Amino acid sequence: MEAIKSVFNFFVTQIFQTPAYFMGLVVLLGCLLQKKEGKVVVSSVIKAVVGMMILNVGSGQLKNSSQAIIELFTAKMGIQGVSTDMWTAIYAMLDELATINMNNIATVMLTAWVINLLLAKFTPIKTIFLTGHVAYMDSCYLTFIIWRVTGLTGVALFITAACVCALYWWFMPHLLRKFLVPLLGESPLTLGHNLCLGGILATQISKLFGKPEDSSEKLNLPGWLSIFKDSVISYSVIMGVIYMIIILICGKELVSAKAGSTNWILYGLNQGLNMAVGVYILLSGVRMFLGELIPAFKGFSDKLVPGAIAAVDSPVFWSYAPTAAMLGFLAQVVGQFVGVALLLLFKSPVVAIPSVIPLFFGGCTLGVFANSTGGWKGTIGASFIMGIIVICGSAGLASLLNFNYVPGHSDWSTLWLALVFIGRMIFGYRTA
Repeated sequence: MEAIKSVFNFFVTQIFQTPAYFMGLVVLLGCLLQKKEGKVVVSSVIKAVVGMMILNVGSGQLKNSSQAIIELFTAKMGIQGVSTDMWTAIYAMLDELATINMNNIATVMLTAWVINLLLAKFTPIKTIFLTGHVAYMDSCYLTFIIWRVTGLTGVALFITAACVCALYWWFMPHLLRKFLVPLLGESPLTLGHNLCLGGILATQISKLFGKPEDSSEKLNLPGWLSIFKDSVISYSVIMGVIYMIIILICGKELVSAKAGSTNWILYGLNQGLNMAVGVYILLSGVRMFLGELIPAFKGFSDKLVPGAIAAVDSPVFWSYAPTAAMLGFLAQVVGQFVGVALLLLFKSPVVAIPSVIPLFFGGCTLGVFANSTGGWKGTIGASFIMGIIVICGSAGLASLLNFNYVPGHSDWSTLWLALVFIGRMIFGYRTA
């Protein structure tokens, strides 16, 4: 029994929580279901794992480059408030859940994923959630929120959290998929992230600003400006300029304390160029693992879950419209800081602070979605508005939960904000 438990814990904590290995298992199962030749199976699995690892390296590069600049800017502006960083929220919530012996979140995640598979197998909705690290985060957030709002503990909390996670992973990516037809066509993909309702809102808001035929990827840039059609050039120049402006606003003294022995001006330029490096690495990883996942996933749709749709991580969609991803990120940065200004202007008792992961991953993804229905104008308009919604909604969620750490992606500041509000109306206001 102990040996079985050890093996189970190994897979739950070491494999299912590691995006690269989890994706490798999915590709392995898909290839085996199709009875592919051994060397083909090995090649596909290795490429999928390495592709995911490359994606994670790019993601880390983006986070590190952005985090330093945001910390400098918020320090210069003297802004303090609720954290919207995803992982900071997890650690804080796990500490709280430990007080009721409910911090073994990986078991909640695995149970929820099995329920998701069963729902996809036996219902007309065929979505299978494949973003392992997001599934782990969701399991933590929702277990905490359900306990905080309802007061459930023990088996009741475990079952409720697993069922809610499974339903969310199964239904919301399916609902979003209908709005992504202009972008994805008949490809068996959808988004497996906390951006589903945000994606729906972005595709609809963007229609108010522009038309899909005016895609950001079709922008006719005259003369030497045509070099900006290359995503490496555009990210390098634009992020370099933006970071240099922020560095100059922050001033030599504040920046030098973080830059160490590096010249403070070059420090800002380096961070901007590192953003371009991160994007290039990330998109390379996406192309590699997606090239293995889609053929392998045919095994699921043919053998295990006929008609299965893979709900995958947000960077997968950036390659469909890299210019829109950049515009979406920039517009959401502006939107979120305008949101902070509005919270301060109206003297909100809670102020949410923009964080790197929601800004970059949310902004880029929603920008691509908005571009498919509203072109480049829709990308800018919808991403800006979503930035305000996300930061103000995060402040609202923190207030309802009476907690200083909340996840900053759009679904938490829209869908779950509304559900927590309804829960407070039903169960009353409680802090633990």
